[in-house]
Amino acid sequence: MVSYTPPLSVFFVWHPADANTVQPMVKHCSSMLQRDINKPFSRAMNLPIFYRTTAKKGVPSNINIESENSIIFIFLSKNIVGNGDWVEYIKKLPESDKIHIIPIALDNYAFNVGGRLQGKNFIRTYEYEELYTNYLIFISVAHEIYRLILNESFNIMRPGKYNALKIFLSHAKDGKQGIKLAKALKNFIDNSSMRNFFDATDIAPGYQFDNEIIDHIKESTIIAIHSDPYSSRYWCQREILCAKENHRPIVAVDCLEEFEDRRFPHAANIPGVHVNIGEYTEPGKKDLLRIVSVALLETIRFYYAKMLLTQYIKVNWIPNDAEILSRPPEATDIFKILINNYNSIHCLKKSVVYPEPPIYEEELAFFKNFGIEFFTPLLFNPINIHGKSIGISISDPSDEELIEIGHGSYHLIHLSQDLARHFLARGAKLVYGGDLRENGFTDFIFKEAAALQARLRTDNIHLKNYLAWPIFKGNTTAMTEWKAKYRHIAAMEEIEPPSDVFDLIPDKNSFLPPLNTQNSYVWSRCLTEMRNTMINDCEVRICAGGKHSGYKGKIPGVLEEIVIALEKKKPLYLLGGFGGVTASICKSIQTQVMNYELTEAWQIQNNAGYMDLLSFMDSRGERYKVDYKAIEDKLINAELNNGLSKDDNEKLFNTTFIDEAMHFIFKGLKVLYR
Repeated sequence: MVSYTPPLSVFFVWHPADANTVQPMVKHCSSMLQRDINKPFSRAMNLPIFYRTTAKKGVPSNINIESENSIIFIFLSKNIVGNGDWVEYIKKLPESDKIHIIPIALDNYAFNVGGRLQGKNFIRTYEYEELYTNYLIFISVAHEIYRLILNESFNIMRPGKYNALKIFLSHAKDGKQGIKLAKALKNFIDNSSMRNFFDATDIAPGYQFDNEIIDHIKESTIIAIHSDPYSSRYWCQREILCAKENHRPIVAVDCLEEFEDRRFPHAANIPGVHVNIGEYTEPGKKDLLRIVSVALLETIRFYYAKMLLTQYIKVNWIPNDAEILSRPPEATDIFKILINNYNSIHCLKKSVVYPEPPIYEEELAFFKNFGIEFFTPLLFNPINIHGKSIGISISDPSDEELIEIGHGSYHLIHLSQDLARHFLARGAKLVYGGDLRENGFTDFIFKEAAALQARLRTDNIHLKNYLAWPIFKGNTTAMTEWKAKYRHIAAMEEIEPPSDVFDLIPDKNSFLPPLNTQNSYVWSRCLTEMRNTMINDCEVRICAGGKHSGYKGKIPGVLEEIVIALEKKKPLYLLGGFGGVTASICKSIQTQVMNYELTEAWQIQNNAGYMDLLSFMDSRGERYKVDYKAIEDKLINAELNNGLSKDDNEKLFNTTFIDEAMHFIFKGLKVLYR
């Protein structure tokens, strides 16, 4: 069987001394190219993005290429060019016809870097107007991704005007605001540096809708400018239908003056951007940059979806005869699948696959009448886990380790959101431990659970959150408000302290801060009690990340949860590619040697007061000691019971790609719950 290779990954490289300049640009580009963690319901693509910088002296970790295509953007300045180690690091970066290095100049010193970058065309951020820096860097970065990888032919486009993204401006010729915006866009593209990125076509009034116009549409991204009369105009409707029939990327720009009495239904299911245009004002540069940014973004999202789904077919993750869509399904897609043959309707395809995330069942109800199955890759081959309790333990590693592995904190939030969405969609119950109030995916997961209740017309609870004493005694007003807000969605389990620490607790009704060794011991016992109770309630455990130090228990929290799950023989999925304690455990299993960060010696050296805590535990009796030798034996001889082969588990241990990790989790669950 062919192994999965992700089609594309993107790297950003910068010197830490340039962080204040570079990080805002990288953050903006990443937020555009990946799903916004604050808008997890959005249909944005989730392009794999990794970072290379360093928090200490020296150079970043090496770039190991694990995808078919890779693009490496290097932010160059005097700080890199004047540092021999960094220049050597850049010389050793991999490059081939599938690995592209794009230099970005932060200053004039960048051009002195020499080597293989000599003579390359640099992106020059120091020439940008400061007010528009984020827009301009995104357009430059995204256009390179489009030109090198995600254009229609999936081949490198020639430099110069031949690599410009073709844009077709669709607008009503009698809509005042639409005409004003179309002219402004055309002029902006033709008479600025944007002409290096875009080639805009605007059809003059009175022009016939003939083959020439159709040919323009067939090779363009469509910007549909929604003025008041747009949807009612025959030619505008024809342009939209032609674009849909020819599988073109489309974005809508809303510039209504008053209202439209009917929006053309086929001009939906596409991204949109709103622009305010006054009667006596022209569109501003910021709005024009927003529009072309969205057009470029939708274009590469459109083709990335096609490339990704095609790759899934190659490795048999989805049927090879499935129809591929780059957008969620809509009514016009029916005509691509059904044909009328001598007054008899025939179905050309039995299944249609579209990009994650899945749309709700109510939206799919229309298509079920035709006997066609619509699904996302992870919904293919349904798994009967309805009512199963799935425990999820995901937390950030240290900031230093995130830098070392090239991740941002949002990587784990994306993973958490994707897991929650797919498990809730299948009617599973999710089990979490700890205070979720400040967690990045909490709001999303509760909204998704509420949507599930509404869809199933049930009051059944699909979330369970375990809290250890004395955490639920802290800030009682905020905790009470939080519980009151989500009482109908999540069950809150408050685990009282074990009886063996009653003698150390002055008042069970008051919060106990872990400010001394005795109190820290009480916390560790309470956390162990909570974790045992929680894991008893789980049928499956999924773990990723986790801090090696700075925890409140007797050992790192994720480590303790994994050890307990192994003792209780729970099916266990370990995602080591996201760093942290889970990565150390995966290495220990693979090498059969205990990872140093998990040893008693390392823990004592890196956690202030830990030696005192261990001594206090010893004084409380044999059963309360931390037996690191037993932990080592448990990990080295781990039986994961997760339905995966040894090879598949090793792939799960090492993948840094969320879609691949999700695939192996559901592959294992399918074996467990046939």
